[in-house]
Amino acid sequence: MSDKHTTVQYQLRLPEELRNTIRESAKNHNRSMNADIVARLEASFTEEEQRQDVVMNVVFDDRWFDETGLSREEFGAFVRMAVQSNVAQYKVDKD
Repeated sequence: MSDKHTTVQYQLRLPEELRNTIRESAKNHNRSMNADIVARLEASFTEEEQRQDVVMNVVFDDRWFDETGLSREEFGAFVRMAVQSNVAQYKVDKD
């Protein structure tokens, strides 16, 4: 009798607090701790693959900063301000 899904056992050591968190999550999702761990691992790989699809590399080297006249600190402050503003607007638009 062959099974489509081959499973293997793996002994895992983890902090007690994490074990308790998994136990609670499993209970909330009405599944075993093993099923909860497997579901979370599978989801993390799916999320990782999706993030790789949208990764954008932008290099801000010294020449770029010289050309814009911004220091790294000023640029960081600008990015924080722009993100905060857009998040605030998104929340208003969403509601």
